[in-house]
Amino acid sequence: MMDTHAGIRLRGKQAGFTLIELLVAVAISAIVLLALGQFFISTTRTNTIQEKVAASQQEIRTVMEMITRDLRMAGLDPTKNADAGFTDNSDGTNDESIAFSFDYYNDDDDPYSDGDCDDDREHVSYSFDEDNGRIMYRWSNDGGVNWPGAQSLTQDNTVTSVEFEYFDDKDALDSDNAFSDPAANLDDIEIVRVTICGTITGAYSEDLNNQLCFSNVVRPRNL
Repeated sequence: MMDTHAGIRLRGKQAGFTLIELLVAVAISAIVLLALGQFFISTTRTNTIQEKVAASQQEIRTVMEMITRDLRMAGLDPTKNADAGFTDNSDGTNDESIAFSFDYYNDDDDPYSDGDCDDDREHVSYSFDEDNGRIMYRWSNDGGVNWPGAQSLTQDNTVTSVEFEYFDDKDALDSDNAFSDPAANLDDIEIVRVTICGTITGAYSEDLNNQLCFSNVVRPRNL
């Protein structure tokens, strides 16, 4: 015969969690959740920064390629009548801007030289807009007298510095050998070193301590 008193006594010995055990469990759960939250925030920050850095690098590379392409055209003058080369128009040829011309188009904007640099986009300049942290591209359609065209090539506040260094073909590409007054030596410039530095903007921009710098040495083919 079943001892009902024994069954009651066994069930009475099954105890639940004590208050201390519950508090310890809650504390451990909170620590784990906090650690997971911090990991998620850190991962999100790292991924966002990497994406912004990649976008900024691509933007600077694109601008560098555009400047390099046009610089190689500087001085193009098949007829020897266009007086093409580096100029002091627009923002001038100095350490933060560069201006030059080439005879590439005719009056109908066809890619045929016509003996002058008076056609659209035959005088161009690239310059650093320090106030807005961007690179500006300008062009003239009347031989460098007026500059109606202007375009920002980068987003605002993404470029921290731009430097143009000018050399002749005799000295090593050391900054000490660069022309200190390129505007006074326009006919002697044969090599240009372009350096563009940028950064990221918006969320987590304060976490990026390093600048993103790219440099390229360009030898215009026609000078």
